[in-house]
Amino acid sequence: MMKFFILFFTLAITLLGAEIDEFASDMGYYRDYAKALEQAKKEDKVIMLVLVGDYCPWCRKFERQTLKREIIAMHINQNFVPLIVDRNLDKNNYPSKYYSPRIPSVSFIEPKKESKIFESLGYLQKDEYKEILDQTLAKYKEMKQ
Repeated sequence: MMKFFILFFTLAITLLGAEIDEFASDMGYYRDYAKALEQAKKEDKVIMLVLVGDYCPWCRKFERQTLKREIIAMHINQNFVPLIVDRNLDKNNYPSKYYSPRIPSVSFIEPKKESKIFESLGYLQKDEYKEILDQTLAKYKEMKQ
């Protein structure tokens, strides 16, 4: 019985982790902070670090109903370097200083100093999130002047 439980648990974690990989692949998001940082420095763009959990229904809702919306996806891909990580399973793929106890959370990170410009917590609808994206870009432009 214990072997069955361990096998089931391992399979469930693998499948849930695969869901995040599939989202990242479909949307063009990075899965590794170092690679996203390198790209952000090269393109002079803000890193958009999305922290999710494999078990979190609000994270899936945020991905499907907000981040996948065409207007949001286009805005993100034009103006940010998007990165999505599972806050627990991918602990080695992002700096611990960006860990959040609440998910989904999004940290907008200035690439040169790796300082946090803004942090968004919880599920947001597309209009709310678009406003946050616009405000973050405006703040980043101010910081560069």
